[in-house]
Amino acid sequence: MTISFLEEHDVSLFTRSLLVGADRPGAAIAASVAVGWDCDARLRIDVASAVECICFQAVRMDGTKAYIGYGGRIFIVDCVTEDVVIHQMDGYFSKFYDAAQLQTSGEDFRILASSESELFAFGPDGELRWKTADLGIDGVLVHCVTPTHIEGCGEWDPPGGWQPFILATHTGERIGGGFASQ
Repeated sequence: MTISFLEEHDVSLFTRSLLVGADRPGAAIAASVAVGWDCDARLRIDVASAVECICFQAVRMDGTKAYIGYGGRIFIVDCVTEDVVIHQMDGYFSKFYDAAQLQTSGEDFRILASSESELFAFGPDGELRWKTADLGIDGVLVHCVTPTHIEGCGEWDPPGGWQPFILATHTGERIGGGFASQ
């Protein structure tokens, strides 16, 4: 499967389309994502516009799950059943990290997602395994993952005031570094 954001002028043909994040029919579309299969089937996922800060956007595939980080939300779309789960973030979406990218087995999580202050861990079925808040106020980065812990940093004093943190890989519990909001 492939996944990517579409350009505004892209007029590709899709076998199915799905609107996510709309609280009413006819909602404006902020972004569109294309998911393709080897059998030439293509799904267009339209992300409804919302009043939120849009600093970063990213997409990831894990099995049949499409992860879309946009504005202050994470959309998890099952591309087979078209089930959608939305996670509201505290502030803006920042970045996705997948287990393979972090060179970990994927047993504790398959996808990590960061916001301006939080880190979310998602399992193989797209379920939220854990969420850790108060890791920063203007960005959270993950540097490495071991079988026991996640090392990263959160920006507490922009620009450049990054503080390290260490979280338990399995639970997201803070086990060292940094400080929680005062």
